[in-house]
Amino acid sequence: MRSKNRTLRRARRTTPVMALAAVLLLLLFALPVSLAAMGRPEAPAPDIDERRGETDELVIYSYGSLPGTLRRAIQSHFEEQYGVEVDLQRIGETGAVYTQLYLERNNPQADVVIGLDATYLPRIEADNLLEPYRPAGLEHVDSDLLIDPQFRAIPFDHGHITLNYDSRALRNPPASWDELLEPRFENGIIMLHPGTSSPGRNFLLYTIAVFGEDGYLDYWRALRPNILTVTAGWSDGYGLYTQGEAPMVVSYETSPAYHREFEETDRYDVLLFDDAAYLQIELAGIVRGARNRLNAERLMDYLLSEEFQQLIPLSQFMYPVHGGVELPQAFLDGPRAADSVSLDADLIAERFQDWLADWEEVMR
Repeated sequence: MRSKNRTLRRARRTTPVMALAAVLLLLLFALPVSLAAMGRPEAPAPDIDERRGETDELVIYSYGSLPGTLRRAIQSHFEEQYGVEVDLQRIGETGAVYTQLYLERNNPQADVVIGLDATYLPRIEADNLLEPYRPAGLEHVDSDLLIDPQFRAIPFDHGHITLNYDSRALRNPPASWDELLEPRFENGIIMLHPGTSSPGRNFLLYTIAVFGEDGYLDYWRALRPNILTVTAGWSDGYGLYTQGEAPMVVSYETSPAYHREFEETDRYDVLLFDDAAYLQIELAGIVRGARNRLNAERLMDYLLSEEFQQLIPLSQFMYPVHGGVELPQAFLDGPRAADSVSLDADLIAERFQDWLADWEEVMR
């Protein structure tokens, strides 16, 4: 972790952040922990070989913002190659996807999940939600991205979480964490809820990595007057940002590439304090007890294929994990963090609920 003894500028006023159903979101995210504490028994999964026969369906869970390009590619591939109908269900934000998997763990309805991020890995292991599978194409993936040695959770894209800003609305953006606290940025930031949004979760972790457990809450208290609102997920927050509601938003380092590619504008840019950002690895895996195991394996292979990975940059606006995929010019024209910040996944699993609860208290 970086230094915990950072001098903070105190905010001049303490106006409340716009209301969000924060308590409900926190309960949604914490539900698996609560149920686990009740000691509900876990049913054994049927033998994998018994589930590897040919079937004509595949059920996928993912988050609501999974691009249509990727959904259609998966559905077309399975229909053309195997005559399989794909039921791809988008379930809100990342926290909701995880909760759904947990609630169905004794009677799984999905075969594959796409979109959990790397911070969920200890919980995936503790709750025994996914089955191991080593897909074809792993030799093309950077070993630093292969965070699960048991191959239950496989990376399919990655990126960095930081603040984005609108250069038309913000001519003189902050150049440091300290400058971000200045009163001139009052109500200037759209935040994402760490309990339901994956980038929101990782931005909170980013502040803990920078300021330490004994300093991050002080920073958030000082930052609070500059936060316009907190949204449940990325789509809502980024939509408000591009509508001009605030000049800054928590998003991805690669989000401005969308505007360069499809709107031919450099209006939107990123803030990389200390030339760093928080690493986010997005994962896919086969659900424990998947009924259509053979098709689930086929999907995992396809997700790592060069054919699919080439779609990632200009649909997902993340970096592909396949080392042979060339990045489009819209990615090359923008800044990229020199340093990737992250916290230990086991530490996150142990402490996150406390960190989140304390953050909620500050933000009320």
